[in-house]
Amino acid sequence: MEASVSEIHRHPLRPEGFEEPLFPTRESRRRVMDHLLRSSWLSRASEMEDSRASGQAAHARQEPVELENRHGCVRIVWSSGRRRCRKRRHIVEVLGRWREVRAWWDEERAKDRNLVRVLLSDGSVVDLAREKDGEWFLVGVTD
Repeated sequence: MEASVSEIHRHPLRPEGFEEPLFPTRESRRRVMDHLLRSSWLSRASEMEDSRASGQAAHARQEPVELENRHGCVRIVWSSGRRRCRKRRHIVEVLGRWREVRAWWDEERAKDRNLVRVLLSDGSVVDLAREKDGEWFLVGVTD
């Protein structure tokens, strides 16, 4: 999806007839969201193609996570947000696995890790990376 900077700047900031505050009701939030989705330079993560094939991805910072195996049911636990709230989600399905090797010629920037794309119990699809030291990280969110 390509757009010029001038095209982005010309896009109206809010739907016609909207004043501040933009989000007083559920319907107003929906109208603003629909307005933004009509722009040529935004796309929904759920409409993105496989990031390995297309280069599209909605990335998260590399956040440390813990994997817990409770009676054969694996769940992911991580802290996020300003208050560092602990989130727990069960892994419903493994959607894909691959290995990423980057900058192998540069010791400081080199990456060699295994990645797994999983479907979580809340319906989100995330990428988890297992580094060589055995630590797990949340490295991408695709939905």
